[in-house]
Amino acid sequence: MMPVAYPRRIAALLLRFAIWIAPPDTLDWGHAMLAELDHVQGNWAVLLWSLGSAGVLAQHTLLSLIFPSCNRQTIPSGGNLFSKDDPVRKPALATTAACVITSLLSFVAPVFRQAFRVSLLPWQIVFKTDYRSLSPELQSIVKKAKQDHDAEALAFVAFRHPQSSEGARLADEAVRLDPKLIWIYAIVAVRGSSLPEIDRWVPAIEQFDPQNALPHLITAEKIDIDQVLRANVPHRAEDEPPAWQSAMACTFESAKLDTYSSQRKELDRRVLIRYRVGDPELIAGDGAAGFYGLPSYSVWDADRYAELVLASAQVLEAQGDTKAASEKYLAIAHFGKLLRSDVSALFLKRTQQAYTRLAALAAKSSRPAEAAFYAFLAGQERQTEAQESSFRYRRFSGNQVARWDADLARRSGAVMLLSGALLIATLFAVLLRGRSLRLSSFRPGRLAIALGVSSSAAFFVSSVVLRLSYQPYSEILQHYIRDGDQTSLTNLGDFLDHAYAPIGSGWLNPRQDYSSYFWFAVIALCALALLVAVLRYFKARPRANATI
Repeated sequence: MMPVAYPRRIAALLLRFAIWIAPPDTLDWGHAMLAELDHVQGNWAVLLWSLGSAGVLAQHTLLSLIFPSCNRQTIPSGGNLFSKDDPVRKPALATTAACVITSLLSFVAPVFRQAFRVSLLPWQIVFKTDYRSLSPELQSIVKKAKQDHDAEALAFVAFRHPQSSEGARLADEAVRLDPKLIWIYAIVAVRGSSLPEIDRWVPAIEQFDPQNALPHLITAEKIDIDQVLRANVPHRAEDEPPAWQSAMACTFESAKLDTYSSQRKELDRRVLIRYRVGDPELIAGDGAAGFYGLPSYSVWDADRYAELVLASAQVLEAQGDTKAASEKYLAIAHFGKLLRSDVSALFLKRTQQAYTRLAALAAKSSRPAEAAFYAFLAGQERQTEAQESSFRYRRFSGNQVARWDADLARRSGAVMLLSGALLIATLFAVLLRGRSLRLSSFRPGRLAIALGVSSSAAFFVSSVVLRLSYQPYSEILQHYIRDGDQTSLTNLGDFLDHAYAPIGSGWLNPRQDYSSYFWFAVIALCALALLVAVLRYFKARPRANATI
């Protein structure tokens, strides 16, 4: 429990500091407010009294800095606290204090704390050594979820656990608490394709959702992973084991392909609201590993199996069994339609081949309308392939707005760290010079004042830039949590992807954004010019009567 005297001491210290930086014509009023402090009853009341009085003195200090008066005294009538100071020292210290206090008060807002954490993401590559442990926020969710037997919260963490085995254990515990959550097995299995639990999970998923192709793709990928681990990867699809071919045959015969993304996002929103989670990494990077919610090898497996089906259909066609051949071609086209648009683009070549062969078979069977229909679909697939190729190129180039905002956020965070370190070092040097913590011994030199003003101004400006660059993505986050609006989550994901890149790592990307580096250099040169101007100003200003 806080001692009773502490709030009154803090209030007195705050008001004395305000009097210390205040202009001479406000000292009498400030000392009067300090004297009245002893008569104020209550801890909160004395703090509010001190904050209000200090605020008034700070306003007058800033006004004296902006509109200096020629008739203003340079030596206080009471005390010798600043009897040998430059007349600009108080305004400079007031500016430094105002910038630092304003910047530190920004951390009171949760949005700014989120922005600052995001700006520090690039440093995780340097300082984070254990990537297999849960974040403190997820650890607290797991602890409370186990106490409350909250199955959805356990599933939420299972989707994001860096250790696949622990994620599988949490998924089993969640399904045990709520059997309706069997679908979470599919998401966790996609994240860990070599988990031994998959052999038990897949039958449960098939029974829960018998028309879904996803469990069959999971089975096929597990076989692929086992082959890679044994260094025994078949070069041709016909050399794959019967279990793989059976799983892919079931995949092409399935009526739908559901990755349970909508169910996962709704569960995520409920947990985010319930536990008041606001970490953007847990939302944009929502643990949907794999390829668009599919197992990583899904499109490659489908492409190879489609090639095998095309070859067998052509054999049947040569044997005169056009009906069986048509069924195989239609199976390929059907699976292409099950894929979402951004994934089906990688399968368009096979669907185009299937429609082309269907058009040829219809023409041979004297069905011109059907042949024209399939030829139209084949042409449409070719156009879609060209459009998707252009879209993928633009997508690979990245969201330039998100890249620019992330670049600003990263650099603003770096400037805040650098300027804060410089400010602390300057303060430490001044304290060592004065060899005392008393305010009367606090006598910074011209260089210390220049460094303090420059670093505090840089700290303030960078905090403002950080808040402005992150604000749109904070609103995207809040819209998703509050209203379930997912339309802009992609932009948030792009922003975080670019925020992870360390400063100066653009050389790794051949399409590096040189404009951001150019403007950063301009800002750095302007800051350097400001520092030089401040130093020249203090050097050219006439000294006071006494030495410093």
